[in-house]
Amino acid sequence: MEKIFIWGTGNLARQVLRQCDIRSMYDVLGFIDNDPEKIGNMFCGGKVYSPDILHKTPPDRIVIVTARYEEIERQIRRDFPEIKATVETMNFFYKQCVVKRYLGSKDPEIIGILKRLEQNDLQVFNYDFVKKYEDMDFDIGFDEVCGMHFICYGDKRLYFARSLNTREMVADYYRSILTEQDPESPHKYMDDSFCVKNGDVVVDVGVAEGNFSIQIIDKVSRLYIIESDEEWIEALKETFKDYEHKVVIMNKFATSLDSGKYARLDSMIQEPVNFIKMDIEGNEWDALLGAEELISRSPDLKCAICAYHGDFDEILIKDALTKYGMAFSAAKGYMWFPQMVRQNYVSTRLCRGIVRGVKK
Repeated sequence: MEKIFIWGTGNLARQVLRQCDIRSMYDVLGFIDNDPEKIGNMFCGGKVYSPDILHKTPPDRIVIVTARYEEIERQIRRDFPEIKATVETMNFFYKQCVVKRYLGSKDPEIIGILKRLEQNDLQVFNYDFVKKYEDMDFDIGFDEVCGMHFICYGDKRLYFARSLNTREMVADYYRSILTEQDPESPHKYMDDSFCVKNGDVVVDVGVAEGNFSIQIIDKVSRLYIIESDEEWIEALKETFKDYEHKVVIMNKFATSLDSGKYARLDSMIQEPVNFIKMDIEGNEWDALLGAEELISRSPDLKCAICAYHGDFDEILIKDALTKYGMAFSAAKGYMWFPQMVRQNYVSTRLCRGIVRGVKK
């Protein structure tokens, strides 16, 4: 068995130990922490040491399980250069769980991911296309009038929320949305055969910065933008200020009931629509329950629904689309989404990113 130290004695470490059967896979030598009040105590069945233990007992691997990963990793490179190559993030343990879960799978897509994981860390997108965005740079502007950063998307300005107040923050954010909408990404809403057509009426639910809407704005006859975050609403109004004749911006949560800021798509939109895109952090199924009438009165309809926020979202979304008389398929590829959105544990499943529905 490999001998490991775990650096971190907080909630993240407890969570990993609770979920991953680490001691059956590794010889855990103990825990490391910089806090002198913790050193010498016991944590989750192991002794807590000061970082100096690494001089006396160098491990095969040291796994940093704390939100302060970059700070700790720099400390190790500075003070313990002889073991810097053994450092892993907490995703290392989740990777072992994913590999164990899918060992023996016959799915060629999953087999490809497991093969890549032999030499790479576990990420949200476990594909080579992510590499082309890692060091990509952008020309980022700042609008002195409205006080927000923007990036030019063709001849249009895509504005970013005021809280993204440095060029570095904007660049990191923009890299993430380019990555998720890469042609090879499991998160891509559209492809050549499944897309918005000229003259379509489109509903974008969960818009954030509006990268999907800005792609299609010149095609659509009307665009309904539904976003719950008021900070993004401010940026969206700036991005689409020249399209007020065909863009309707609604600061609402799309759900299955009407109450205050919560609203059904059925009550927000009265005309037939042609395309619905949903990316609302795990509430897609609930929003679909509030869209039965809208879907019923929209005979020429396609839907692109995010299905990765919870382990069972894909099943729930497909069930709703079936109920509404829609055929469906999943976008190619799998995602690993660690955030605890619809369950109180970090998922170790590989999930489809998008379920695409088409009205029969």
